[in-house]
Amino acid sequence: MIQTSRFRSIAFAMLVAAINGCYAARAQDAAQSVSTATVTIGHWQPQIEAVGNLRARWGTDLSFQTAGIVSEIMFHSGEDVQKGTVLARLQLNDEPGLLDQYRAQAALDEINFNRDTKQFQVSAVSKAIVDRDRLTMEADRAHVRSEEGIIATKELRAPFAGRLGVRRIDPGQYLVSGTAVVTLQSLDPIYVDFYVPQNLSPHIANGNTVSVQVDAWPGRAFAGVVTAITPQVDAQSRTVLVRAQLANPDHALVPGAFARVTTSYDTAKATVVVPRVAVQYATSGNSIWLAVRDAKSNALHAHQQGIRTGQSRGDLVEVVSGLKSGEKIVTSGQMKLYEGALIQENNAIEPDSSATPAPPEE
Repeated sequence: MIQTSRFRSIAFAMLVAAINGCYAARAQDAAQSVSTATVTIGHWQPQIEAVGNLRARWGTDLSFQTAGIVSEIMFHSGEDVQKGTVLARLQLNDEPGLLDQYRAQAALDEINFNRDTKQFQVSAVSKAIVDRDRLTMEADRAHVRSEEGIIATKELRAPFAGRLGVRRIDPGQYLVSGTAVVTLQSLDPIYVDFYVPQNLSPHIANGNTVSVQVDAWPGRAFAGVVTAITPQVDAQSRTVLVRAQLANPDHALVPGAFARVTTSYDTAKATVVVPRVAVQYATSGNSIWLAVRDAKSNALHAHQQGIRTGQSRGDLVEVVSGLKSGEKIVTSGQMKLYEGALIQENNAIEPDSSATPAPPEE
């Protein structure tokens, strides 16, 4: 009885294994539904893509040259000002009185000098007296200029036209020399500084056009022109610093923002391009699945082909080697494929394939 039960268990296990094997074979032989695309030749102009930062043409934190108490603030945060605009003043102490004293003394010196000069012409005084009068007058005039300079340091003016930042001081506040009062940034035009690998630096020249994009304005490209190239390679990064100038009349671009910079060079070249989603990226090498038609059965089978990729633009990737025009590639459903798998095309939904895709709508 025990032996009969054992035989029944073995027979049941063999039956289950056979059924599972049958289902596995059917699953393996079943055609996998994938979307495909035909490899085409595109004409791409070589580009250099870099990242950088926006920088004001002129920009600085304004401060007084001397210490003192704030007596007047004559600006508002975020205000646009012209060059020379008085922004703030420090309290004056005895400086105005000293200035009046020096001016009065200088005026008296001038009177004495003019009188003695006329008397010298008729030999009424010696030349030594005239020389003394002139030197005294010049010394007191220097005192006037010095005191005027001291008073000028109590007045903060905009050194250039631009937009002010947030006010950092209050009336009555005591400031030490160099305390930041407000930032001033010249926004139009604006610069973008970016780094180019040393092997690509020969393709950069003054006058080259650039296209700049920033996260604050998705989908908008700002045009600019290269104006300066650093004549040395950074020893740490092996890159060259490049500066481009951009018109910024609406002040959409602000200093310090992260920027993506693209510039073209040479002439357009024919190259193989495929949708980015078709490429299988791996540390051992990139590859792509081909849909190869069997000459006898006319069925499509999967074949994994190694490729070497180049530049990427939007939804497209350049394939430098490994593909030919006219070959059929798999663009979706790759995860369920294996070498030689039977596949069935289903192109109801095509992948995005634009070199300049539009940003998603919010």
